[in-house]
Amino acid sequence: MSDDDRPPIVTPAVEMPDVPEGALLRLGPGDWSHGATLPVGTYLNLSLTRIHRNVTRQDEQGLWVWVVGHEHPACTWPHVEAHPPCLQLMVRLDVLTEAANQ
Repeated sequence: MSDDDRPPIVTPAVEMPDVPEGALLRLGPGDWSHGATLPVGTYLNLSLTRIHRNVTRQDEQGLWVWVVGHEHPACTWPHVEAHPPCLQLMVRLDVLTEAANQ
């Protein structure tokens, strides 16, 4: 198969920071987007469950990555039944990198 016959790469290969599951992300208004159930421009604390490393978006603000988790402290395991992650949103890669370095 020649280079001309290969399908386009939609999601670029990106090196992701190693942010552990359960890490608390303190997100400001410009740090996240696409949170369907959240008012735009709010502060948010998210207990990270998973980074979808193959779902990225690039714009003028940088590279964004799709993440899932639980709103903190409104949704904490000692106070609610165990359930799948309740938040899904895009977070800037530099914010995740900063969280990994703390």
